[in-house]
Amino acid sequence: MPRSSSVSDTVSTAATGEPDAVTAASGDWRQIEPLHLPVTLVAAKDAFHERGFHGTSIRDIASRAGVSLPTLYYHHDNKQGILVALLEAGMSSVLNRVRAAIADGDTPRQQLSNAIETIVLHMTADLQLASVGRELRYLDTDNPHRQHYVGMRTEMEDLLADVLERGIATGDFQIPGDVREVLRYLLGACQEVTTWYRPEGARSPAQVAASYAATSLRAVGSRPPT
Repeated sequence: MPRSSSVSDTVSTAATGEPDAVTAASGDWRQIEPLHLPVTLVAAKDAFHERGFHGTSIRDIASRAGVSLPTLYYHHDNKQGILVALLEAGMSSVLNRVRAAIADGDTPRQQLSNAIETIVLHMTADLQLASVGRELRYLDTDNPHRQHYVGMRTEMEDLLADVLERGIATGDFQIPGDVREVLRYLLGACQEVTTWYRPEGARSPAQVAASYAATSLRAVGSRPPT
């Protein structure tokens, strides 16, 4: 019987030639090593990035991964199940990075700068995986895995909203409007990195991340400490 997909699922090494589980980023939050994904998910994220969710077939994913359709269906119920696994893998990784980045800052200014920096580093580390977040609209609204993914995303937003609110309280930030609206603006800007950044470009991931962090601080009215 097919198994439903999620990040917590294990994947047979014999079937995919990959480790038994999706490995999350660990260690320094500035590390930009891509996640180690099973070959089926690597094939899917590349296909979704190139053709979009609707433009990609299950057969196309199996062909790219070099596995049979029965093997693919053994690990994933359907194409939505594959999308869920990718969404959860990416969000789990960036959520862990954001937690560590915020914990590494002593002030709201440092915490916001760290958080934006690590989010952009996550985007540039694997553009294909990061861009899959745009495909959430194709998950059925009553899909329980969608709710799990949205829960993780909400947790990350809550962490950042807390940083902004504490920054307002300490006078580090000057935000005259709705904090959540400002936060959506900042996260939307980070997501847009996937539409223009190219590894062969003039700027390194670290340079892009530092630039976005500095711009985000200016956007919330933060000035360098005197």
